[in-house]
Amino acid sequence: MLRVYVHGEGNLVNALMKIFEDVGWELADSIDEAQIVVAKDLLEGDCFEKPLIDLYPLKKKSTYLYKDRINSFTSIFPVFYGEFAFSEFYILEEGDDDYTKAFLDLMANLGVILKRISWSEYVDIFNKYCSVLLLAKVFKDPLLMGYVSHLVDWKDEIETFLNHAKRSILELQVHNASIESDPLVGEIAHILKVPTNLNEMRQKIRLIDFIILRLIEERMKVAGSIAVEKKRTDSPIDLRDVEEQKIKEILDRSYLNPVRMRRIFEEIMKLAKEEEYRLLGISRTVGVLGPMGSFSDEMALKLIGSRIPIKYCVSTDEIIKMVEAGEMDYGIVPIENSTYGTVIPVLDALLNHNVEVFGEAKLEVHHCLVAKKRMDLKEIKRVYSHPQAISQSLGFLNTYLPHAEIRYTSSTSDAVNLLDDESAAIMSETAAKMYGLFILRKSIQDLREKNITRFYIIRRRTGKMEGKYTSLFFGVQDKPGALKSVLDVFASRGINLRKLESRPARTFLGDYVFFVEVEAPLREKDLKDLEKVTAFYKIIGVFDEIKELNVFE
Repeated sequence: MLRVYVHGEGNLVNALMKIFEDVGWELADSIDEAQIVVAKDLLEGDCFEKPLIDLYPLKKKSTYLYKDRINSFTSIFPVFYGEFAFSEFYILEEGDDDYTKAFLDLMANLGVILKRISWSEYVDIFNKYCSVLLLAKVFKDPLLMGYVSHLVDWKDEIETFLNHAKRSILELQVHNASIESDPLVGEIAHILKVPTNLNEMRQKIRLIDFIILRLIEERMKVAGSIAVEKKRTDSPIDLRDVEEQKIKEILDRSYLNPVRMRRIFEEIMKLAKEEEYRLLGISRTVGVLGPMGSFSDEMALKLIGSRIPIKYCVSTDEIIKMVEAGEMDYGIVPIENSTYGTVIPVLDALLNHNVEVFGEAKLEVHHCLVAKKRMDLKEIKRVYSHPQAISQSLGFLNTYLPHAEIRYTSSTSDAVNLLDDESAAIMSETAAKMYGLFILRKSIQDLREKNITRFYIIRRRTGKMEGKYTSLFFGVQDKPGALKSVLDVFASRGINLRKLESRPARTFLGDYVFFVEVEAPLREKDLKDLEKVTAFYKIIGVFDEIKELNVFE
């Protein structure tokens, strides 16, 4: 057990003392009783031999005071946001004793990011936080104030921090730096002056515009760092639920026209996504039916090998509309399941929107029974899943879980959120691994090795006719033999029909539109003959089965 003496007051000290008590460290009443000293504020007195962790932010003061008086001296500039898991400790000097190592290991285990920096790096970091504090004071902005909340912990030094920011800005001005080339910290000070006439008002707006530009550029730099992290974790760049929450938070903070403010920030977010895609070498984006862990997601991963370019949509109709509008380059939509047949909403959307099919891919569907922990089947009281997964696994459920209550969910993620210690869910093995769940049984679907879903890969219309399969819609006049005349066009050429469906034309009762897939690319003469026996026809794609979808440069 380590005995530690903590000097100072405030949020950081309170949090440290609680953590020390939680891990079983003893809080000493004096330096003499301690094995290590943690000082948030300056310690006066004679030299002492205990290892010292210096957390005072003004390092010129603390280093001068301690440097040659302490045997083992560790100097840290702490950025503490109320929770250690969100905080960073910048280490300028580090002692080599076991007690200091134990302290730093404890902080790392709590999630604190430990960064070892040079003196010049500390100066840059300190300047940044002081300048943001100045900006937060000027604009009375609580969000910015939260960003520098760790500085506010030293209430007696607030004016010192503000004066330091002003001096840093003046130093930039002395070097005659232009507004266009000043660092952001230098530009902020120029708008502190209250304008007294029209010219000064215009100049202030101009300066504010430059600052907005700088902030957007800074945002893009952070977006670049996020892109690197997303590549490491294989996370999608486009997460619209997260973006929508961010925009709501922004709009709640402003009295300005919410419609126009939404457009502004949507464009900024769009710019950030483009920057992330550019940095990662992604040239095309792909829409799939979400959420992550769905079978559409699994199909996309099989074709692309990464989630980074994927955009998750709430419906297949949304995917097709976004591809048609150019909001994403490709879409992956289920067209047919070997058990349940054609996916009718996809069929209707393909008829009504101007996209083309340029590939198909197949996925063998395996359902797994999963839970939060290892458990016996008789312990399961509830089973959650999408209605289709439930219906495809009824044989297993009736045989092994007749006692369990079946509850339907709209998505895989909903099922995960509802899980407790008495319930299980049905999902893919990929989804189970993604959500960190325990797989109780694999391949519980009724039709083993036969449950296959076929997907169309779509894009905006290009007019290209390449592949060995053709998909098309057609309509015929309401008279005897009309459909046979169309089928004879294919039969006379020895073209096999792999699929034939009829759909209501949505005009009058009894009017139908037909959908066919044929095993041939239709030539110009074929289309002319088809035109003679149909009321209309619409080719939605000529394609092959594909194994890979390349979206990278």
